[in-house]
Amino acid sequence: MKLKATTHIQNSIKQCEIALTEVEQLIAGLDNDTLNTQEAAGKWSILQCLKHLSIANKIYVENIKKAHQKYPQQPDETFSSHWKGDYFTKMISPKENGVVKNNMKTMKSMNPKEALPVQETIDEFFSTHRELADLIKKSENYSLNKVKVPTALGPLVKLRLGDAFRFLLGHLDRHVLQLKRIKKAVA
Repeated sequence: MKLKATTHIQNSIKQCEIALTEVEQLIAGLDNDTLNTQEAAGKWSILQCLKHLSIANKIYVENIKKAHQKYPQQPDETFSSHWKGDYFTKMISPKENGVVKNNMKTMKSMNPKEALPVQETIDEFFSTHRELADLIKKSENYSLNKVKVPTALGPLVKLRLGDAFRFLLGHLDRHVLQLKRIKKAVA
């Protein structure tokens, strides 16, 4: 994938904002019990799904902040995805028709507890994702190709900054679909 860097930034911010609006609409009016009701035995509740996204994104938010401190402000004219970014994004993102192709086992460190405090979990989700949107905006001053961001797999596996956004937003889209499925099952 190759496109103008500013276009990638704008598209990423828009994709994040659309997902946050969808989540707001999905959880609006749901009571605490419904938010904490698991879709089925061994499956997540709406709050567990939101908590998982917060846990995962906090890692990337911190890693992006560190990358911003480490690398000079030298924006690129064009963003070109790397094969590793394409692979990770394709692996995590739903298909264009909204189907999630491959189930993935969540890393133990990113598994949420079963019963969660409602408002704290919701506030944390929106706060973390708004911070991500702000970092995406600030990234217009950095190279989306040269700045490398460690993944949740550790410091040895890194993605280009522009690919990290694609991966994170694919992950968010994947779980928005999961939230819709959970709501349908429990509400």
